[in-house]
Amino acid sequence: MKAHYCGSFAWTFLRVLRRTGLLPRLNFRVSARINGLRVTVPIREGIGMNLLVQDEPWMHPLLVKLLHHFPGTFIDVGVNLGQTLSKVRSIEPLRTYVGFEPNPVCIHYSQELAHLNGFADARVVPAGLSDHDGLLQLELHTANMADSAATVVSDFRPGSEVFRKLIIPVLRFDSAARDLSIGPIGIVKIDVEGGEREVLLGMEERLRTERPAIVIEILPVGKQALRLPRQQDVEAFFERTLYCLHRIHARDGDLHLESLDGPISVHDDQALSNYLALPAERNAAVMDVLRGARVHV
Repeated sequence: MKAHYCGSFAWTFLRVLRRTGLLPRLNFRVSARINGLRVTVPIREGIGMNLLVQDEPWMHPLLVKLLHHFPGTFIDVGVNLGQTLSKVRSIEPLRTYVGFEPNPVCIHYSQELAHLNGFADARVVPAGLSDHDGLLQLELHTANMADSAATVVSDFRPGSEVFRKLIIPVLRFDSAARDLSIGPIGIVKIDVEGGEREVLLGMEERLRTERPAIVIEILPVGKQALRLPRQQDVEAFFERTLYCLHRIHARDGDLHLESLDGPISVHDDQALSNYLALPAERNAAVMDVLRGARVHV
């Protein structure tokens, strides 16, 4: 069972409202404590409960170490409701944060979250990232308008029902960074449901020159063979830009990193979807720091 950032009474109350169908009709706020930081979480027309769930216990201890050793702007590709924003702020309240999010519901929510909590120097850009500037179609695979499984890759979930399609703007990071005057970047988090290749290609120039750490989700190929070329392209990208890839595990109360000497290969374990890419020239030193970091629950 996953833990929650709010009290048990508040969580039970939210569940009752959801079960009775009242939650989408109400707007209110819930007080939460995210890794020691008191956060006001807005609940808007049923959206916001996901922010109260401790769904990635490995993220906090990883960020604690990475933020210390990788100064610079935190780039969040795929903001969703601001889960990563809240974690970053709980560790370094003044770290410069720039998030990219194309879903209009998530844009509004995460901007309100930042405003309510006075998150200084935190910008949410209303666009996705890709390898070109233009328009794409975002497919939502659940009825939830804040669907975290939404993707711009039309064949990423073949056979899965598409509940809604949205036209969204996308930008190359290298061009967006100039318009937004984004300074040197320290850490990049990428969670884009299959679109990792295009995001990386669009920010290749900055990755080559500034060498940030990259936390990236690469969903397993499993039986969906169409995903394999995308996975291989991402691996090839890291190889040619001289990044070392490590698979993230969280077990036995500790954060474990598995260094990959070969390809990710084909598997169907959703728990093995998260990776850390480190610049090769700093890999050994950073890995020494990361070994044995405790998982925060």
